[in-house]
Amino acid sequence: MPSSFKGILYPASLPTFHRLPAPQHLEHLVQWFWIPEWDLEPGRSLRQQVIAFAACNVVVQADHVEIAGPTTRLSHQDLTGRGWAVGALLRPAAVPFFTGIRPRCGM
Repeated sequence: MPSSFKGILYPASLPTFHRLPAPQHLEHLVQWFWIPEWDLEPGRSLRQQVIAFAACNVVVQADHVEIAGPTTRLSHQDLTGRGWAVGALLRPAAVPFFTGIRPRCGM
């Protein structure tokens, strides 16, 4: 997959960022995986501005797992110390698979 920084406003400020295609057996659930890694000097922080993206992500970090999105406005993540995350950009139909939430139809 060619290098892509969709949604990242300042990709040059990411110490390391990888985007990987989903394996064929997961393509129906996941569009791609993304992996940032950072190692900042003590007392330094790095704010990552992220553009709104109409999709959900499953994000795994050392101390927690979360489902984020879809968002409707600019957001940010402040990075400090040393860390990493592994995210999966979900396809819209995959959200119920991960959350158990079923879309409501009708009125």
